[in-house]
Amino acid sequence: MRQFIWLISFILLTLSGMNALKAQPNSLYYLKGVPQTKDLNPARPGIEQGFYLSMPLFSKLDLSINSNNISFNDLIHRGTGAQADSMVYDFKKFLSVLDVNNFVNESAALTLIEFGRKKGSSFYSFSWTEREFSEPFFTKNLANLIYYGNAPFVGTRYSTGYFGIAAQQYRELAFTYARDVNKIISVGLTGKLLFGLAGIKTSGVNAVAGMPISGDQIDLSAKGNVFISAPVDLQLINNNGYHALAINSFSASSYLTNFGNPGLAIDFGFAAKVTRKFEFSLSLIDLGFISWHKDISSFAENNNFIFRGINLNTPTVTNLPPVKTDVASLFIPLRDSLQAAFFPTQPNAKFTTLLPVKFYAAGEYKVSETVTLGGVARARMLSNMVHTSFTASANAVLSPNFSVSGSYSYMESTPVNIGLAGAYRIGHLQIYAASDNVFSFFNPTTATNANLRIGINLIYDEDAKPKKGVFKKHKKRTPVGCPFDQ
Repeated sequence: MRQFIWLISFILLTLSGMNALKAQPNSLYYLKGVPQTKDLNPARPGIEQGFYLSMPLFSKLDLSINSNNISFNDLIHRGTGAQADSMVYDFKKFLSVLDVNNFVNESAALTLIEFGRKKGSSFYSFSWTEREFSEPFFTKNLANLIYYGNAPFVGTRYSTGYFGIAAQQYRELAFTYARDVNKIISVGLTGKLLFGLAGIKTSGVNAVAGMPISGDQIDLSAKGNVFISAPVDLQLINNNGYHALAINSFSASSYLTNFGNPGLAIDFGFAAKVTRKFEFSLSLIDLGFISWHKDISSFAENNNFIFRGINLNTPTVTNLPPVKTDVASLFIPLRDSLQAAFFPTQPNAKFTTLLPVKFYAAGEYKVSETVTLGGVARARMLSNMVHTSFTASANAVLSPNFSVSGSYSYMESTPVNIGLAGAYRIGHLQIYAASDNVFSFFNPTTATNANLRIGINLIYDEDAKPKKGVFKKHKKRTPVGCPFDQ
């Protein structure tokens, strides 16, 4: 019972820090007795023999946020001195932690129903999950321009570099089949049918400015494409001389029942027992795409403009100090010229987006009948950027119904991430939770990586039938949550 209280406390603690919550924690990979380990490698379902049903409408929940070493506290934090009682913006501190290329990724997933069965050497499962993610990305050059203006770049050719956002919300229906080929090798495959609900994709968005040392002109050029699919009517309109984006006719029912943006994805997993004590595994997760056909709005830009300043003198008097007093009116022609030069076209072209594909390579060493040591390396690819992490874990079965995993992870530029995962069973009911950085829940404003997975299963065991090369005969089946011989 104390283990159960510990696990509930862990879940409540992690939920209390969800305002700073990367989905599918690495710490889950080697947690024993949990069927959802198949989400990281379909060749490794954590159920020996039997049937499981996850809690309907709340089968499992994934929440995450991570970056390349950017935290909330780098931009907004408590002030000092006279501002000690206030929160202050600190853009200089924010600039100091930026890399050349930067990103912030958030994702969430809620599985509404999931069930599966392991019978003999074969495993089958089905799940229905609602997913979303977004990843804005930008360069340090762009941030410097926003803060310092163009003065530091006079005499150079300045480029913002590529910036933009990738964001999708979609429905996923997943079918998994895994098989123990023999005593040594297991393989698994998951096919996923996807339906996009809303998506944003930017392509080649950047701006370039040529600023001669004389400072007598600025040569501006901008280009890029923005693709949007959403159940709204998006139009560029003239609003008192300014371009504005009009959003009309949102339909909640059309949004939730949208099946007009189909997609496909696959997961592939492989596991091999290299020796009696060492297992090696590989997996490729979310290799797929969504083709967006419905409710399309797209914008394309590829233009340039030369700015030569604003003349404050009257046209007939050039040798006297400026005599204009209505300075604001002088900017109207400039505004109109910029509006004419940089007015995106709306081709409303169909587009395709890729899922954030993940590659895992892992190894586990069996120290004893109840303790193992594991290592998991992961690479995640999205928006032409590769994000990496490595996790080392110690995994133990503390009782037939209670398993735990403690981990250390190096993620992006963050070297210290201490993770924890646990699973506990009471009869058929199993509750599990995992996170790769439990300290982020104590101080979320300084965290650069945080994630959480929680789930509830009902597991119904079956006795393993002897099968040559796959199962051993047991007087009694090893309980789920403790996969070792008793």
